[in-house]
Amino acid sequence: MGSMIRFEKVSKSYGEHVVLREFNLEIYKGEFITVIGSSGSGKTTFLKMINGLVFPTTGRIFINEKDISTVNLTSLRRHIGYVIQGIGLFPHLTVRKNIDFVPNLLGRHNKGYNRLTADRLIEIVGLAPEMLDRYPSELSGGQRQRIGIARALAANPEILLMDEPFGAVDEITRKMLQSEITRIHRELGVTIVFITHDIREALTLGSRVIVMKDGQIEQDGTPGEIRQSPRTDFVRELIN
Repeated sequence: MGSMIRFEKVSKSYGEHVVLREFNLEIYKGEFITVIGSSGSGKTTFLKMINGLVFPTTGRIFINEKDISTVNLTSLRRHIGYVIQGIGLFPHLTVRKNIDFVPNLLGRHNKGYNRLTADRLIEIVGLAPEMLDRYPSELSGGQRQRIGIARALAANPEILLMDEPFGAVDEITRKMLQSEITRIHRELGVTIVFITHDIREALTLGSRVIVMKDGQIEQDGTPGEIRQSPRTDFVRELIN
């Protein structure tokens, strides 16, 4: 497995407030990384640095072995999908046009290709093809979240960033979405970085779990390692 994302001695400060400190991490192609930590631990800042929404104060970030401070951010983001909680679909556009929005934004105006992409993606996220002609207001919260994932996948990204994407749905829908994202990861092999505040979700989904506290990594390991060998009191409390 080659390196997909690498943080080297990355720190981020806003004035006196340090959000990330001397942060080192390497993520390999095809991994499903879940990141968990208390509020203010720096996990969302870390995520936003991957696609250049936030820049480090010191240190370097590499995507596909390229220092992102030296690359065009628009072209970088073409290879990165981004899914947030309560994904903001455009209410005046059909589901199909919402999914088409990303390829069109990237200059891919081939209608036939975009149509096939939307047809394929609606199937990948486990929804019926007739959903493509509906509007977001006609969908449930769980369905809208699936469309948000489909839209992020429309750019055919190498990396999928997910910031607490299932936090606003009920428990049954959440479990279904967790199953879907696991299947999508298995089928597409995309590298996923998934932020959550739910330890059960982190341990269920991740092939590797990063536990963060105060801008640093408390523990980095497989779900089994985190469960069986918590390294600090903070990690021990999280899993109990």
